[in-house]
Amino acid sequence: MTTTTPTAPLSPLEELAAAHRPAQLTVLADLVQTLSGAPAVTQLLVRGSLATGTADRLSDVDLVVAVRDDQLPLLMRNLDAVMSTEFRAMLPGWRDTIVGDLGGAGFVYLLPHQDHLLQLDLYLCPDSKIEALRRRIGPRLLWQETRTGDSGTDAEARAETAAELARTAAAPTDCSTLLVQAMVLHAMLRKRVLRGQEYIAYGLLHQLHATCRDLIRTALVPHSRHHGWYHLPDEVGRTAAGRTCLAELTAALTGPPIPTVTVADQALERIVRLAQQIAPAAVESLSDEITAYRAYQATEAQS
Repeated sequence: MTTTTPTAPLSPLEELAAAHRPAQLTVLADLVQTLSGAPAVTQLLVRGSLATGTADRLSDVDLVVAVRDDQLPLLMRNLDAVMSTEFRAMLPGWRDTIVGDLGGAGFVYLLPHQDHLLQLDLYLCPDSKIEALRRRIGPRLLWQETRTGDSGTDAEARAETAAELARTAAAPTDCSTLLVQAMVLHAMLRKRVLRGQEYIAYGLLHQLHATCRDLIRTALVPHSRHHGWYHLPDEVGRTAAGRTCLAELTAALTGPPIPTVTVADQALERIVRLAQQIAPAAVESLSDEITAYRAYQATEAQS
């Protein structure tokens, strides 16, 4: 007969720690279990508030994934499928343009978790660059493969991966990508507003307005030689649709610089509304995702 050793009861302090254990740790454990099984992955590291023990209910999961140089481009191309299948990612990964260049590529995913959306900042780093990244940002190691023999990659593979990362960073955006960007930025903005982080909220609102501008230009003058705010009225204002878009953009820019949740919601709805008029195919391609995102944000507002 098999006997089991009774589990010692938790002390009051242990019970308190368990009760306040960040929910993100459950997601992080699932990520480690799944990604550590991929032959291309060599290390998994966590950074940010989870690494420092300062996470709260709104905190992101910041995960660094070290990948064999010669296999990184393939994993990067399949990353959306992995995140959607294994973790029910609501949107395709947004190519993170906020994080600094650490030698790889960052992607932001929104994961449904306990009736809320959890932000996952996933950074893919070539294995040849991971030690430099560790020295620079000091993440905590979660898992590392047991190396046997020489697991390095040759200079040609490293050069090809670097070229692929450069192409990814320089790739032009389309209207669908900009809609995903708008929803991700909106989720980030709401979190900063709820935390009372006014400076960060100000910057994110500006980025959301810039996304609106880029959507207008991409939809109406896709072959423009200009960028940013230069020549925008001259290029876009030639048609009635363009003038309507400019009026909407002007209304956005004349709003309060420090947003509330309501202002953040209005900014996203403005972008979706304009996209329905000038890029209907992009809205149609993301119809289910937009509906699901709105539903989760409505749930968040009620909690």
